[in-house]
Amino acid sequence: MADPDHAVVHYGHLVLSDDLLELQRLDTLTDQLRHRRAHLPERAPAEAAAVAVAALDRRSAELVRRDGELTAAIVGLEHDSEDLTTHRARLEAQLKTVIAPREAEALMHEIETIKSKRDALDERELEHLEEQSAIADEQNAIAANRPECQRVGDEAAAVLAAAEAAVETEASAAVVARAELVERIDAATLADYERRRQRHGGVAIARLDHRRCTGCHLDLAPGEVDQVRATPAGEWTDCPECGRMLVP
Repeated sequence: MADPDHAVVHYGHLVLSDDLLELQRLDTLTDQLRHRRAHLPERAPAEAAAVAVAALDRRSAELVRRDGELTAAIVGLEHDSEDLTTHRARLEAQLKTVIAPREAEALMHEIETIKSKRDALDERELEHLEEQSAIADEQNAIAANRPECQRVGDEAAAVLAAAEAAVETEASAAVVARAELVERIDAATLADYERRRQRHGGVAIARLDHRRCTGCHLDLAPGEVDQVRATPAGEWTDCPECGRMLVP
């Protein structure tokens, strides 16, 4: 039911109800256009294309970073390998001067240990080189695919921009028409309209359709219908069910 403070009231404005109905039409249109712009069918392919391009760029950056890590690791492995080679050469030279069998055996064991470490380093370096080769192949594939992805993205973005521009043109026309219209409506009535619009989900004023308020879609009692229909032309009453401005 309507708020008791909003009982049926008549306002003495001969054409004001028509102005308010037109204002409501423009505001509803603006709301619809805002929703349409946010849900344009052209938006999904444009966003998907942009995501695809961004994913390629992100993957490319990851590959560059990983390639840098591998290069640094290879340099470190080569440095360690050189140190082991130098140490092995020194041990082999020392082995030539050793006479005691036990000392010679210890040196030979250490040389074999160094050889095993060197082999492990070489194996790790080979793994890094193979990964770098795979990275290079993937980077080449990205470089080959990105132009087409970018082309698709640019075309989708252009189609979206055209659709948005069409909506914006219609919305701008509605804004201009609204600005001209509100100049004919007094501030108190306009404030009342805005309060009701905010309170009732964007719809402040409605018409009576037979017995039904087109704002709340509820049927009025026969006496209430008669009261609404008795409203002078250009005026309105409050809907007894929802409190919206109601025009017969």
